[in-house]
Amino acid sequence: MSKRAKIAALATAGAFAAVTTFAGTASAGGPSTSPYNCVDTRGRTFTTKVTYSTGGGLLKVNIATAVPVSFPANSINTTVLFNGPSGGVVYDGTINPPYTAGAPVLNLGAIPKVSGTISPGQPLNAVLTGSPPSPSNWSLRVLFPTSTSWPSWYCVTRTPLSPPLTYN
Repeated sequence: MSKRAKIAALATAGAFAAVTTFAGTASAGGPSTSPYNCVDTRGRTFTTKVTYSTGGGLLKVNIATAVPVSFPANSINTTVLFNGPSGGVVYDGTINPPYTAGAPVLNLGAIPKVSGTISPGQPLNAVLTGSPPSPSNWSLRVLFPTSTSWPSWYCVTRTPLSPPLTYN
């Protein structure tokens, strides 16, 4: 192996080591998770794990809860409130892939940021509110299409995202 090839191989190995060393310190776009306490408009309470990821200024939300009703694409409205370094950051949109009844995870997004100022590489923090969740106390709101008669969800977390979510 030539000297140039050895240097290139060492540089590649060093870059890989740096990436793997720093991968656990922050989540560059996710995934980041937190447990959420939720209530639906029928009064049923439940706890679920919510996973977030960002990319291109958009947010993907995965909720580890099965729903016994199918939903067509772009029919579920999702609103998520975060705290950023310059204040509140809000994502809101009716964007989702089709959902098949009983699937173990409800995937939502990619949802656009509709307000707030944040730059790539800055942290997004879950809005920590007191329990119980309600239509007037939430940091994650999921509004299902009224045609399905499935109740809307209002959710709060009291635990920071893990690992931290970095806006990307």
